[in-house]
Amino acid sequence: MVNINQNIYQKKEKLVKWYGWIVILIICITPLVILLLPKLMLNVGRINKILRESIVPNNKTLNGKVINIAWQKHNDGDIGCIDGDIEIESVDASIVQCKFKKYVGPKFSETFQINKYDQILVNGSYQDNIFLIRNLGNLTNQHLYTSEPQVSVY
Repeated sequence: MVNINQNIYQKKEKLVKWYGWIVILIICITPLVILLLPKLMLNVGRINKILRESIVPNNKTLNGKVINIAWQKHNDGDIGCIDGDIEIESVDASIVQCKFKKYVGPKFSETFQINKYDQILVNGSYQDNIFLIRNLGNLTNQHLYTSEPQVSVY
């Protein structure tokens, strides 16, 4: 059985690499600092805010069978985002709409192995009658996925 409450450590991809810091230092010692540094800092602040707000509280647990599932990946600037819309038939035979959202770096290559009729166990919280998923455990093939961001600015 998958322990969905375990801490899942995933290496985060950094958007600002070591050579990026050299470029930033060069910008700081030239007159370009007046033009470029405020724009750079606003972008970093925007990305950090998106990543902080994407963390879902872990209040409820839901167990059931996948009825419908749809995945899509899109980019929000430098950040990739994987969205999943999942319909689950819970153990009490009610249909629950779920949303999975994970921010990833540009080199992300993990795939989610969840199919129709798989038994899953999810943790997260309800918001506007939609269950926002924090951790998703596929009980059929014992895979565990988290919606924690897999990217950081530095």
